Amino acid sequence: MKEMAFAVSVAGSDSSAGAGLQVDLKTMTACGVWGMTVVAALTAQNGHAVTAVEGVPPYFIGKQVEALEAEYPIGCYKTGMLMNAEIVSAAASAIPKTTPLVVDPVMVSTSRARLLDEAGEDAVISLMLPRADITTPNLLEAEYLSGIEITSEKKMEEAAEWFLDAGAKAVVVKGGHAEFRRGVDLYMDKNGASLIEDEILPYSDIHGSGCCFASAIASYIALGYPVYDAVAEAKKFVTGAIKYSVEYCKGRRTMNPFWQIHQTYHKKY
Repeated sequence: MKEMAFAVSVAGSDSSAGAGLQVDLKTMTACGVWGMTVVAALTAQNGHAVTAVEGVPPYFIGKQVEALEAEYPIGCYKTGMLMNAEIVSAAASAIPKTTPLVVDPVMVSTSRARLLDEAGEDAVISLMLPRADITTPNLLEAEYLSGIEITSEKKMEEAAEWFLDAGAKAVVVKGGHAEFRRGVDLYMDKNGASLIEDEILPYSDIHGSGCCFASAIASYIALGYPVYDAVAEAKKFVTGAIKYSVEYCKGRRTMNPFWQIHQTYHKKY
C-alpha cells in the first residue's frame, strides 16, 4: 500500500479563492498531496480588492496544528499570510521543528493591500526565517525584508545571501518582471546559487502566483523531493498554472492549478 503524503498551509483565507488557503489546497491536490489548512487570517476580497482583514486568535493557531499532528504524518508545512507578530509567533511555536517548512513571506496582496504589519515583518525575520527549509520572497518582499534595493543581478544575489544570513537554509528569490532577469528565479543555499528558468509568459500580476509556487514546493517536499528538486518541479508546475491562468473576473487573472486536467474553464451552455 502506497503511503499518502500530507502537507499543511498556515495562511489566510481568500474569499475569491484566487489566492491564499484556497489556491494552496488546489495546488496541493493537483500535485498529488492531501492538503490541509491552519487558518491564520480571514480576508474579505474579490479579484480587485481586499476590503477587510481579520486575524484568527493566536492560541487557535496552536489548536489547529495540535489537532492535525495528533492524527497525520505531515510531510511539510507552508506559511503564507500571517498578518501580525502575534500570529507569526503562534505559528512559529506550533509548527514542529522537525517538520520541513516553506516560508512564503506574504506582505502585500496583488491588489496592493497590506497583509503583514511592521511588527509582523520583524517577527518573520526573527522567528520564521531561522526555521525555514526554504523561503520564497518575490522581489518586493525581498527588498522590504533585506533592505536591499534590487536593481541588478548582483543585488538580487545580495538579497538572497541576506536570507541565508538570517537563518533560512535555502531561498528562492522570484524574478517576476525584473527587466535584468525577467521571469528567472534565483535559488541559493549553502552550496551556492543557480538560476531556475522556464517559459516567459505575457501575463502580469497573476493573482495567487506566489501562493501556488510555495504550495507546490511544499507538496514536492512532502512527496520526498530534496529542496532544490522540489523548487525545480514547482517552477514547471507554476509555469503551467500561469500559462493556462483564467480571467475569473473582468481584467483579472488567477492561477489555474488544475491546468494539467482542465486547461480552460468555460461554460458549456
